[in-house]
Amino acid sequence: MRRPGHTVIRRWAAVVLAGACAGCHGSGPLLHPAHVLRPGAVRLGGGLSGDMVVAGAADAGASAADPATAEGAARRKLSEIAVSPGVAPWASARVGIEGENEAGLTYTGRAIRLDGRHAFPLGDAALSIGLGASALLAGGPGPSAEGIDVHGAGLDVPLLLGFRSDADLYAVWFGPRLGFELLGGEVRLPAAGAALRGPLVDASGQHLQLGFVLGIRAGFRHVHVALEATATYHHAEGEIAGSPVAIDQGTVAPGGGLTVTF
Repeated sequence: MRRPGHTVIRRWAAVVLAGACAGCHGSGPLLHPAHVLRPGAVRLGGGLSGDMVVAGAADAGASAADPATAEGAARRKLSEIAVSPGVAPWASARVGIEGENEAGLTYTGRAIRLDGRHAFPLGDAALSIGLGASALLAGGPGPSAEGIDVHGAGLDVPLLLGFRSDADLYAVWFGPRLGFELLGGEVRLPAAGAALRGPLVDASGQHLQLGFVLGIRAGFRHVHVALEATATYHHAEGEIAGSPVAIDQGTVAPGGGLTVTF
């Protein structure tokens, strides 16, 4: 006989996996403390993150053929390719470098990010300044991204102040994160009639984001659990089907993962 607990676990695992595969949200978490790794040390991590619009939600836009809703449809598409609310996987590899430096490679569903950072020791605290470069794929698998083929590139600068215990049992970090992206490609707007799909149209845009990061990590020796939340203001503008469109949105992006250091 099957145990009821096993059925519940399988169902929750299926939900989490489906969410990770279906989403490709825009604000990949950092999930690392302000202190950098010692030279030669490697940290691997995996987890999930999400992005929820809490202010300035784009209009749904039922039909691009109706002038009253065409702007709403374009705003919704711009939100999908720039802000990209949803759930996504997170996977990261980081290595410590001589001179209080660190480099990392991160996959967030929507982007592959390569970054480097330098930390300034401040007694028990540390201040780190980083620079990340991302290759973007705004159109991903899943229903929410259907009819989107948009690519781009982005840069972001996180500035983190953090504290940790002597034995590295826990760490706390916080600070601003500024990012900018350029996007271009094609999207599909809805056509007149509920069962009709419109043609692919050209889309391009720029996306500015200013966020505040708050994170905490706890564990023992080589294994830690990290949790992080980022509140972000997004401004995106561009053209879809030759018409200008712009959005301003606020999001909250929680994330969490398990990391192993060796």
